[in-house]
Order: sequence, then C-alpha cells, then structure tokens
Amino acid sequence: MFFIGCDAAHAVDFRRYPVLLELADKMVREDGYPRAQLEAVLGEAAIDPSVTRAMDRQYEALPWYKYRERFINDERVRKGVAYWNRHEAVLRRAAREYGVPPAVVVALIGVETHFGTRMGGRRVLDSLVTLAAEYPRRSAYFSRELRVFLNTARAENIAPGSVTGSFAGAIGIPQFMPSSYQEYAVDFNRNGRRDLVNESEDAIGSVGNYLKRHGWTGGQAIFAPLREPLSAAAASLVSKRAKPTLTAAQLAEAGVTVDTAGASTRMALLRLREQQGYRHFIGFGNFYAITRYNPSVNYAMAVVELSRRISRERRP
Repeated sequence: MFFIGCDAAHAVDFRRYPVLLELADKMVREDGYPRAQLEAVLGEAAIDPSVTRAMDRQYEALPWYKYRERFINDERVRKGVAYWNRHEAVLRRAAREYGVPPAVVVALIGVETHFGTRMGGRRVLDSLVTLAAEYPRRSAYFSRELRVFLNTARAENIAPGSVTGSFAGAIGIPQFMPSSYQEYAVDFNRNGRRDLVNESEDAIGSVGNYLKRHGWTGGQAIFAPLREPLSAAAASLVSKRAKPTLTAAQLAEAGVTVDTAGASTRMALLRLREQQGYRHFIGFGNFYAITRYNPSVNYAMAVVELSRRISRERRP
C-alpha cells in the first residue's frame, strides 16, 4: 500500500521524451497496461528540475565528519530510544525471524525518515518521470522503477499521482523504492496488506527482511577499527565500495591485522574522511548488507554509529 496524498498534478508532454515513449510501448505490449490510461497517467506528470538538482547534491557526497553531524545527534538518539521502546515486541520478533538486531533496524529507520516523521512530500510520479526523462546517468534505473510503480499502483487501484515520497521516488517509513517495495515489503502484522507508510510493524519487518535477503548474517560482526597509519601496501587496498573481496590473509600480507572473531570470510578495507585525514576500518559482510540499502560508506557507518549510541542510551 502506498501513501495517499493530495498534491495537484501538472501536465507535461511526455511524447517529447523518447525514453518515456519507449517505456509506454513496452508496458502496453508486455504488461497489458491500456495505452489510453497509461498516456493519461504520464500526461499528468510534471518535470521537476529540483529533483535532478537534488540528485546531484546528496548528503552522501559530504566528508564523513560533516555527514555524521546531520544524522547522529542527541535528539535523534532520544527519538530512537523512544521508537525502540514503543515497538519493542515487534523489533524482538523481527530479530528472531531475520537475525537483524533491533538497534540496527531502529537506526536505519532513524537515518531514513527520522523514525517515520519525514517521509517526503513530493509526488512519486513526478520524481520518477523526471529522473527517467531528464537524468541520463541513471535513466534506465529510474525507468524500471517507474514501470514497477505504475504497474503496482494499477494493481492496487491507486491513483499514481496521489502517492508521495522522496525526491528519488522512495516511499514510506523505510523509504523503499518501488521495486524494493514489491520485492521485500512484508505484511509483518498479518492484517492482509503491506503498508510501509502507516504501519510501523510492516516497516520494521520489511527492513529486517531486506537486510537478510541482502546477506545479513545474525551474530556476525559489522566492522572492525584499524590502527593508523596504514602501510603503502595496505593503502592500495582501500576501496570506495563496501563489497567484501579481501581475505584476512591478503590483509595480513599488507601489514593489516584483523580480529576475525565473528567476522565474515571476506571483507573490505574502507575509510572515512575526518577533519584531520582519514580513519580506516574493516567492513565485514553485514556492513556490506547495509550498503545494499544505500551504497554509501558514510550511510552505512551512520546507521552503525547511531545504532550503537541508541543501544548505549537505552541501557538501564
């Protein structure tokens, strides 16, 4: 289920955009979407230049020390503790079923939407049409998301123009893109619908399901700090992405000693930009699972650090 908003739609001549014409032909041919209905929906969309501008100035591009300030603070920690207390039973059940600790689920929701209080007020239709049509670098991706969104809205008998979310088209408490909503959302409160906007139970279960499906292993470590500075050989192994490709033996050859207790067999050597140079650490498989939600190393570490602060604050 999607959030039903009330923003007014603005017409756009989608025929000016070959990518939208190609998408419409494919959906009529392969999905059985009635052409007249589809053209009417696309004709309601607005091309919003602010969406593409937002794509090019995302917080993840900030250095870690500035990024951290935006997502880890006393207020968010207090709200995280309150959210955990409010949904303690559901979080425990999600931990049993998916192996993801409550603190990680709470922190991820805290980073995404300030615990469901900031889910975005843009029309998802406008965002996805804009990004498919006027953001060439990722046009193919957003075209696929637009297709899933329109087909899902039609199946659920929801007016596409009534759904609101983020500038990138993400929806609900955990900010799932349409394809993730379709694939990973769960009816965790068993009321017959998957509602990630109005039902925290479904959001909590869906985050747990998403992380598990993307490789989260219950009881496994998430990361390990390293002693500084690194050797030149070790520095050459630093990656910008968290995909675990290195073994402990490879790291040892470069002079990096890793505590492998509870670690994944493969790992990544990563860094964060501090005010004075870089801080290096080892990301294990569970750290990578968080980056499958958002590929930014900054993002994943924000979730981890916030989860730890919430856990410490919540302890009696």
